[in-house]
Amino acid sequence: MTWKRPWRRLLDLVLGTEPKLRGRVKLSMIAVYGYVISSMLLAYGMDIGLVEQGWGWVLMAYIWVGMPTFYLLVRTDLSSRLGNPGMDLPQCLYAIVAILFAYVITGPVRSSVLMLVSLVLVFGMFTLSARQVVIMGVFTVLGLGVVMTAMVWQHPDLFDARLEFIKFVLTACTLPALSAVAFYVAQVRERLVQRKQALREALARLEQVAMRDELTGLYNRRHMQALVEQQALRQQRSGEGFCLAIIDLDHFKQINDRLGHQAGDQVLGTFARVAGEVMRQTDTLARWGGEEFLLMFTAPDPGTPGVEAALDRLRRAAAAAHWPAGIHVTFSAGVTAHPLGEPLHETLERADRGLYEAKAAGRNRTVVLPAPSATRPTMQGELAETGQV
Repeated sequence: MTWKRPWRRLLDLVLGTEPKLRGRVKLSMIAVYGYVISSMLLAYGMDIGLVEQGWGWVLMAYIWVGMPTFYLLVRTDLSSRLGNPGMDLPQCLYAIVAILFAYVITGPVRSSVLMLVSLVLVFGMFTLSARQVVIMGVFTVLGLGVVMTAMVWQHPDLFDARLEFIKFVLTACTLPALSAVAFYVAQVRERLVQRKQALREALARLEQVAMRDELTGLYNRRHMQALVEQQALRQQRSGEGFCLAIIDLDHFKQINDRLGHQAGDQVLGTFARVAGEVMRQTDTLARWGGEEFLLMFTAPDPGTPGVEAALDRLRRAAAAAHWPAGIHVTFSAGVTAHPLGEPLHETLERADRGLYEAKAAGRNRTVVLPAPSATRPTMQGELAETGQV
């Protein structure tokens, strides 16, 4: 509905649009609720003479200066630059100071004010770390002790030291219990966060295992097939062409037979590293199998001349690379473009034929085979050929 759009824009303006920032602002708005209720009660107390007007307005100013300050710090994300994104502990300590101030000036109902401490502790359960919960609990008990002592010291005629002592002991005994619960909840929350992070890292490692070749760190054949199919679909939508090159290291079997598989593995890893240094960010290289690699060459300049130039750079870099003693690594390559609508297996077969011709012609060279004209201009045809439908 149209009326929802202005409302959403207003919410985005107040809360922000970035998910993490929005969550932090929402938590800050919970404190706003408490401040608003407290301000209304404070105004009522001043109206009926329960709170002295001068001190009441001082507390009101304290509340309404702090509330927008914390909101702006979190909303503008300046709090992140200060090292405390949610300003959680500062907000809790600020609220405890307001409660202690209210305890001093609210006369006969001051004992009820202390119940607000539990509200702050509940807020802390879901925002503070276990260490911060301890800091807040100690700060509250010490602050209350200082306030009660000062009240009795300054006005012994108004405040009975015995009653204040009893209230302090009761509060000091209750707060550790509440703090212990908050501490436990904070620990549980921290463990859940750690487990979530561990699961995220494990998932990332599994994704890497599924996508990458363990020896070279390049994409493996399965993931490369998916990437090539995606590029073919993109070509159907945008007309953006691409080329494929199959690269084979020359006489690689002799390296394994003469120096062992460990030397062969070192050659494969070094070749992958050298290729990564000279290829463009838009180029995609994968280990296709054994000593074969598949290169996908996309925009800008996706044509076969660009592939030839890239392979020449790679050939020069391979010649200059540091290889195991007695090894000189060269490679042969077959290159072709993928025309719109051609089945991918035909493009790969043509690139493979180019590789075969490069080997037959003496190796250490690139053979480009021209692509036929587009055969099927529909995405449905491409999907059928690549097994997507």
